[in-house]
Amino acid sequence: MSVATPGVGRVSAEGRFARLTEQVRTVRSRTSLIRSDTWMLYLGGVLMPLGVLLIVLGWVGASRTPLVFEQTPYLISGGLLGLGLVIGGGFVYFGYWQSLRIREARQQSRDLAAAVSKLESLLSSNGIAGGTSHPGGLVATPSGSIYHRPDCTVVAGRSDLTRVDADKTKLEPCRICTPLATTT
Repeated sequence: MSVATPGVGRVSAEGRFARLTEQVRTVRSRTSLIRSDTWMLYLGGVLMPLGVLLIVLGWVGASRTPLVFEQTPYLISGGLLGLGLVIGGGFVYFGYWQSLRIREARQQSRDLAAAVSKLESLLSSNGIAGGTSHPGGLVATPSGSIYHRPDCTVVAGRSDLTRVDADKTKLEPCRICTPLATTT
């Protein structure tokens, strides 16, 4: 009867995991140097014309003889192989095109997320949060009878503004910036 030593199997499992992790890192670094979509473009660009060339050569060879048994090798080697290369090259080129579309869609998603984040930060810095006007974000001039949003064109650039709470003031809302209206 053997007695298992605690931690011995665990060390080898951890060592294997560390080795596997390192190997995955090297694979990732290799693939980042060679973009697969570029190779797909080149491969599709070579296979399709090569297939067309084989089809033309098969047709030329088969057209030189009236005997069917002499035409069959040309049909098989030139026609079918050429057709296979054209179809295969077309699929590879289609894969290249799809990878470009996916990359562009991901970039557009990142750009859109950055724009929305920037817009949220701009709105929250102006006192507007969650798409509705924030009561603490309203301003008025010291001698005015109307309160505004901070981005209103009437008060833009003024430094003598005071904060106003819409629920506790007797001032009227501005008709230009409509500070109590919710934005969507």
